[in-house]
Amino acid sequence: MKAGERRNIMANQIINGVNTLFADLAGRTVSDIRGMLQQALNIAPEATPVVNEQAADPSYILQTGEELEFVKASGTKG
Repeated sequence: MKAGERRNIMANQIINGVNTLFADLAGRTVSDIRGMLQQALNIAPEATPVVNEQAADPSYILQTGEELEFVKASGTKG
């Protein structure tokens, strides 16, 4: 977050590599979020979804304030 920026503590943080987005996506599945943000955050199809540092099923429904990160196996290019 840049100096002077404020973020809503109710929002979800979505991370893919260096790309980060804060948005209210609670109530949506991990699969829906991946589909919505795949191009914007450059999410690779093989990236594993992780919610609050725990692997998550694509059908998992994101809750208010949770962090969703898409991670790739170490040593994977792109």
